[in-house]
Amino acid sequence: SLSLVESGVRIGLASECDFVVAVGGGAVIDTGKALAALMANGGGALDYLEVVGKGEPLREPSLPLIAVPTTAGTGSEVTRNAVITVAQKRVKASMRSHFMLPALALVDPELTLNLPPALTASTGMDALTQLLESYVSTRANPMVDALCREGLMHVSRSLVRAFEKGDDLEARSRMSMASTLGGMALANAGLGAVHGIAAVIGGGFGAPHGAV
Repeated sequence: SLSLVESGVRIGLASECDFVVAVGGGAVIDTGKALAALMANGGGALDYLEVVGKGEPLREPSLPLIAVPTTAGTGSEVTRNAVITVAQKRVKASMRSHFMLPALALVDPELTLNLPPALTASTGMDALTQLLESYVSTRANPMVDALCREGLMHVSRSLVRAFEKGDDLEARSRMSMASTLGGMALANAGLGAVHGIAAVIGGGFGAPHGAV
């Protein structure tokens, strides 16, 4: 949320932080990316947010960010934007810059073993949708196609297995790979109408992104 990001920036600046470590799902990693960017550039999130903010570009590199995903869905550890909920406007909007790419992504599927079935399903559907939308994007290219085909193969073989048996490390590993490949694909080819609609519904009703 916007309020969480703003309070985090205040704490980070007061503590003179040199870097940020984000351990969690996509929302946590996006929060980390926003904190790292704002601490290095000054101003507030609304100065840089698209749609509801001023949309100004970041001018300085973010503080180094280490992203450690504990879900297999968003691929946020390898993307260049942060989605922030602006509650008073009932909308989700992005800060976006090549400066926001994490310095290091540590993708360890063992961190997803305890993910409950419902979250396994919804985050896995996010990974699936991102791979599909990037694959059919008008901005796709042979590199993106290769990432998507590989990722879709992993999802097709492993999402149901991970949902039904959460301690299946092979299935969790394949889903972590699919998630990261999906993030790389969308960072290069963009997404489509499904994610456009999901952003509006998620911002307006607080529904889980992957479920939408």
